[in-house]
Amino acid sequence: MSGFVSEIKNQHQRSFKGALIFCLGLGGCAAQAGNVANVEDAIVPHMAEYHFKLTHAEQGSSVVDASGVLGYRFEKMCDGWVTEMQQVMILQGSEGTPINSAYSITQWEDFAGDEYRFRMRDYLDGTKVDEVAGKAVRGSDAVKVTYEIPVEVEEELPVDAMFPTQHSLVLLRRAQAGEKFGNDLVFDGSGDDPTNRVAVVISGRKDADNTADDPDMIAQSTFHRMNLAFYPIGAAENGPSTEMAVDFGENGVAQGMRFDYGGFEVLGTLDKVTRLPMPECG
Repeated sequence: MSGFVSEIKNQHQRSFKGALIFCLGLGGCAAQAGNVANVEDAIVPHMAEYHFKLTHAEQGSSVVDASGVLGYRFEKMCDGWVTEMQQVMILQGSEGTPINSAYSITQWEDFAGDEYRFRMRDYLDGTKVDEVAGKAVRGSDAVKVTYEIPVEVEEELPVDAMFPTQHSLVLLRRAQAGEKFGNDLVFDGSGDDPTNRVAVVISGRKDADNTADDPDMIAQSTFHRMNLAFYPIGAAENGPSTEMAVDFGENGVAQGMRFDYGGFEVLGTLDKVTRLPMPECG
């Protein structure tokens, strides 16, 4: 049973990291500000639904089956970008009853890429077991992080640390420019390892290949398959803590994804996606 609990803890930690690729934004970090108009024009605010199923379990894995759903909302507000996500995974161990593992995330980033606010909640069988909330502000020489929950504490990060929305924008920009690799410092505020060195391999353009309910035809954009590996700061020598792949549309819609949780892997399929309206900001 202890192995099953460990798998669940790892799944929660890695699920937070998986949120990075979804969290689109238009800020751009300080070193890469400007030259974003073409990416900004292509981004589509939207709501999406995905379902997950187990595709592989290693021999001896304490998880023998997994399934779940994810709801995602990415919206442009007058002062920045808001991302909301809720995921539920049903994990079946080799012994015992299934366990309902869930998390929710709400994030906001300003357009300048200077401020980030986050709140993340973690649940097991409907009971909240963890919550993290705080904000990060980019100064002239550092990023200052202030946690409010579970305890009030402050820390500083290098000034070139990206927020999740910034990172996704940079990945889209690289893909459109034909670049194949990236290596970035990214802060998302979650779990025991909120700051990671993220290595990415980016494919060339691929034609859309999904059967989603897509009345606005926004999941038919060409996409780039992005393979990401997350290396926690201070523990990179131990290898990546998380690996994932996302079919990332050039308009910001994730058309499919694969998560590697170590002992098992799941495939996420886009079921439904709809465009959200732009705000009326005067």
